[in-house]
Amino acid sequence: MAALAPPTTSSKPPLPPRLALPLALALLALAFVADFLSYSSAISPAVSPSSKTVKDGSTKLRNGSQPVRHLNATFSDLPAPHWEWEEMPPAPVPWLDGASVQIGDLFYVVAGYESLDHVHSHMDVYNFTSNTWTGRFDMPKKMSNSHLGMASDGRYIYAVSGQFGPQCRPAVSRNFVLDTKLRKWDEMPPLPVPRLLGVWRVELSGF
Repeated sequence: MAALAPPTTSSKPPLPPRLALPLALALLALAFVADFLSYSSAISPAVSPSSKTVKDGSTKLRNGSQPVRHLNATFSDLPAPHWEWEEMPPAPVPWLDGASVQIGDLFYVVAGYESLDHVHSHMDVYNFTSNTWTGRFDMPKKMSNSHLGMASDGRYIYAVSGQFGPQCRPAVSRNFVLDTKLRKWDEMPPLPVPRLLGVWRVELSGF
């Protein structure tokens, strides 16, 4: 009688290294996350020293107590000064992107848009003492109509560069100075490069 052949056991081929390594890393990461979650659930949450405790009055627990929430100080109400606003007389014309400066009790507002297609070429003056708009005079014809920089030393008003004309146009480098006593404009040397200055106000001293 012929001898029986020993039974053969079929075994799956081992995973190639390019698959075994990512699988091992995934299992290791899963074990790490599970361990972290079990540890964090075993300890009570820490409360930041900069936080405050508040009670939620809208709900109650079974024992009758109110649930407690911890708010970080970032979300707490901060005390703020209370300022009273007073409405001034309406401006003679609508303004947008003009420039302004105050000297004493006079407030000078110059140029600016009335609409995208219309810009102002004058200066209006508001008197804080009489609470009225008291005067108007023209700007130089070549002076910017919007995005000006403006500064004052107490008598002279300096208007620096900006945009000439309506719509959106390139910046210019022309600068002008106004003698508020004589209400006389003079042109200053131009800037080295054109620029749009937007809302820019500086009080000069020592001149």
